[in-house]
Amino acid sequence: MFVPEPPDLAQLERITPSIYEASMNCLAKAAWSAFGDGSALPQHLGAILGTAFHTVVAAAHKGELMVEGIGDRSPARELFDKTAQELHQVAHPLVKLKFRSAGRLPFYNLHRERSARIATPVAASRHASSASAVGAARSSALSTRTESRLCSKDGRIVGRADCIDGRSGMVIDYKTGHASEVDADASAVSDSEVRQLRLYAYLAAENEIAVDKGVIVRGDGRRCEVAIAPAEAEAEADRAREQLFRLNAAAAEGDSFHDLTSPSPRNCSFCPCIPFCGPFWAAAKPEWTTVCGSNIEGDIVDVGSRDIQGSSLTTLILSRRAGTLSAERVSVEQIPSEWLRMNGWALPCVGDAVRVVHGRQVQMDENTAVVRVDKAMTAVWRVRRGNTDGGKKRVGEKHGGQPHTRTA
Repeated sequence: MFVPEPPDLAQLERITPSIYEASMNCLAKAAWSAFGDGSALPQHLGAILGTAFHTVVAAAHKGELMVEGIGDRSPARELFDKTAQELHQVAHPLVKLKFRSAGRLPFYNLHRERSARIATPVAASRHASSASAVGAARSSALSTRTESRLCSKDGRIVGRADCIDGRSGMVIDYKTGHASEVDADASAVSDSEVRQLRLYAYLAAENEIAVDKGVIVRGDGRRCEVAIAPAEAEAEADRAREQLFRLNAAAAEGDSFHDLTSPSPRNCSFCPCIPFCGPFWAAAKPEWTTVCGSNIEGDIVDVGSRDIQGSSLTTLILSRRAGTLSAERVSVEQIPSEWLRMNGWALPCVGDAVRVVHGRQVQMDENTAVVRVDKAMTAVWRVRRGNTDGGKKRVGEKHGGQPHTRTA
């Protein structure tokens, strides 16, 4: 598969918490979040499982998860399975090659059980309260929002919180990922999570729901809280508008995706834009490996395939052009040949240029590095001849040079 094209910039009518957070590190990453073709990249496996998790929890909050009691986790498990299967069916072809069914995704059962453990008590509580006080449940519906799209009065900020409970004055967000910033303190909320919660609190206030507390519920059941003052929420909203202005100013000035990049180990750590981000490949250094992983761009000088236990595996020997490895020659070993032949492609040939992202370095000396693939993370991208910037285009080329606008 060829390296995808970076997105064209356009005027963005409104900003979301996810675009805002991406912009705090790199405006180019925010541009990808706003304008990129998500189907061009293999989905992060955690995103598939995280979406299934959130679907189950949202159904519980909406009263749509029909449980018989607090111990009845079957409805949650069934909804998780159904959602994950649907997401797998429309996933990137490389994801489906690596994992033939949703149930084979790493940590599938862990996320499934966590969603059931968290959602089932919520669903049981909703049904109990509905049965005893139908009128009260209806009267509180306006102050409780689950996965509802909220917009600021000026139309510039939009977001969809997992749950806003106006009766308790809190916004709740569920997290299934690894919270590296707060590992040392189980009760802490990371800076990025605080920014997100403040924006949700601001949107709640803009829609006549008072919120003074943000709650993060992690997949393992940990519950972390932070107070949110109205002034803090408003200040966060102002900063989000500033980032929206910066993105739109860049588009108006004719900047390209590459003009907005801010490559650094922290900003590029497992960034989805790595395959097509020319500035990353120009700036990457060996010392970035511990943070960004093993990424190599090079020209193929040898190709070899052999069958091992019924599976065809290919080794690519690369002459290094760029990346996070210092060796001049890199042997990328044990690549399943079907990854390289996806969609009917022939195996890469000597002289082809490729980018291997998120490999596992297993050996290194002065001249040669040995890299093996990580089933969950690694992808091998072909680079078009004469193009080492990830398919950089002139601004507006995709749209015939005409101005265009995008809403979040």
